[in-house]
This record gives sequence, C-alpha cells and structure tokens, in this order.
Amino acid sequence: MGLQQFENRLERLVEGVFARVSRGGLQPVELARRLTREMDLERTMGLRGPIAPNFFTVVLSPKDSERFAPFAPALASELAEGARDHARDEGYHFMGPVEVALEADRALSAGVFRIKAEIRGGEAPAAHLVLPD
Repeated sequence: MGLQQFENRLERLVEGVFARVSRGGLQPVELARRLTREMDLERTMGLRGPIAPNFFTVVLSPKDSERFAPFAPALASELAEGARDHARDEGYHFMGPVEVALEADRALSAGVFRIKAEIRGGEAPAAHLVLPD
C-alpha cells in the first residue's frame, strides 16, 4: 500500500470517528478546507507553473445533501470562489473554468464526505491568422 493510500485510509477513519462525535453536523467551511487541500494534492506542473484541478465533485451523505439543498447553488458558487482565491494565493493556473458539483451517496453516513478533484480543459481560444496587407 502506497503512502497516499495509507493517508487516505487514515483520513477516512479519523473523519468517520469525528463525524459520529460531532453534534453540529457538517459545516461548509469543512468542505472548503478539504477542497483546497485536494487542489494542493492534485496539482501538476505546467509550462507556466502549477496547474490546479478546476472541477470538483463534493459527495455528501443523503442527510447532509438534504440539509444543504436549500442553498446548494450558493454553496457551490462559494466553494468555487474559494478555490479561485486559493489558486491566486498559491500561484496556480486553471485549464478551464472552476466548477463545483454537489452529489449524494447513500453509502456515506452523516458528516462524512468525499471530494473528487479533476483538471478539465475549457474551450480552446479561437486561433487568429494575421496576414500582411
């Protein structure tokens, strides 16, 4: 088992324990912290510097998903803005627009969540041909 797999397994174990102990429920700030950590872990070096993931899937328990449903679009927007701020602070670049999707997974218990981070390219800018007069 690689170090990254071990760290992920340990993280899930610790978070599961804290999720069961926590009385206040999952908070958006916890999602934001994990999202920026995933950006740091999944970044790669490009020609102009570090390239960070720009598409994030936040996978929540059904209970947490239901609780966040009334403000899910605003939450996704805030998380995307937080990602852009973190990228600016760290000098990261994106290959396309920053997007956050919220999903529910019945296999997760309340307070437990996952974030999948991906680098996705946006539309390529149109090429312009300049000819001499």
